Amino acid sequence: MKKLFQFACIFIAAVFFSAMVKGQSNKQLAYTVTDSVHNGYKWNYLRKIDLRTGAFSGILLRLLNRNDTVSNPALYNGVAAIALDEKNNRLYFTPMFADRLSYVDLKTLRIYDITNNFTGLFPKSSDQSNVFTRMVIGDDDNGYALTNDGKHLVKFNTKNNHISDLGSLIDASQNEVSVHEICSSYGGDIIEAEDDLLYLVTSRNHVFKIKIETRVAKYMGTITGLPQAFITSSAAVDYRTNRVVIGSSVDASDIYSVDIKSLIAVGLHSASPWLSSDLANSNILKMKKDEEVDDRGMLVNTELTTKEMIQVFPNPVTSNEFNIQFANVQAGNYTINVINFTGQTITTQTENLSGKNNIVTVKLPVLTAKGIYIVKITDSHKTMFTEKVIVL
Repeated sequence: MKKLFQFACIFIAAVFFSAMVKGQSNKQLAYTVTDSVHNGYKWNYLRKIDLRTGAFSGILLRLLNRNDTVSNPALYNGVAAIALDEKNNRLYFTPMFADRLSYVDLKTLRIYDITNNFTGLFPKSSDQSNVFTRMVIGDDDNGYALTNDGKHLVKFNTKNNHISDLGSLIDASQNEVSVHEICSSYGGDIIEAEDDLLYLVTSRNHVFKIKIETRVAKYMGTITGLPQAFITSSAAVDYRTNRVVIGSSVDASDIYSVDIKSLIAVGLHSASPWLSSDLANSNILKMKKDEEVDDRGMLVNTELTTKEMIQVFPNPVTSNEFNIQFANVQAGNYTINVINFTGQTITTQTENLSGKNNIVTVKLPVLTAKGIYIVKITDSHKTMFTEKVIVL
């Protein structure tokens, strides 16, 4: 009877979890710009990407039409800055070598031009210093676009189309890397976080935290765990895990998920990733309740909850393995069990962890059936963490 009750509880939880995942499905997608063919560099074709699995959709539409690129050869290189306005179901974009701001009505897939004098930064410099490759729209009708050289942070309002240049980013006094350096800090993408913050991930995988009000950019470090040749061109927030998913315009080996605190990247094992120039969704990076922001916009860390110390990803699982990040747990032995809907343990492994930011890979049996499973983690004393995962 007890076992039957356990099975019933697991089944009810699985049904609830499936409904919750379905309701959040749009939050787990992003728009992305690719070429029409793999390994191409004409950034002109809009697709969707599932941030859980790294799976790309087919082409939704072409952002710049053939007549446009023929009449203006500068537009041949396409688009590297897009941003999603979820409230109005619009996708804003600006071509790399034009000063135009446009949007796609995502209901009709029609394109509307707002202005051909977006910033007055024209003609575009040969070193691409005044080219916009980073753009994001928050949840307050305000969008932000940033030039490669970091000298123009432009704010635009999606309600009244008001555009203002907020000025140049300012390096924090302790920065080891300048936000204006061409070799380290051009390219990449920006995402928005709570507490009036932007995060900039540059093409060379450096991360800066920017306080919008003061424009102070603090260097946070370099992302680790990426292939040597990986250059970040796109970033978006994974709603479920509160991690940053990044893609590359030169390396199609995988799509990567990054913990913004540790800056450790782990591959999503995408089945057929595309080269991409940008990512966009409406998700905002959440600041933990235990984190306070000081007057410079920097975080002050206090105690973490278990859910924040341990994260399972990707979820759903598509390649018979997933990762568990132990962000800040005590050193010691931890046992990981994966349990199916009948209560049977299908795999068990024990890990000896020391220090912070350990990432463990859990491999499932080859013939693991599709469905919902429970990951249970125990230390030497008690069960300390449980999470449901979907295996596709």
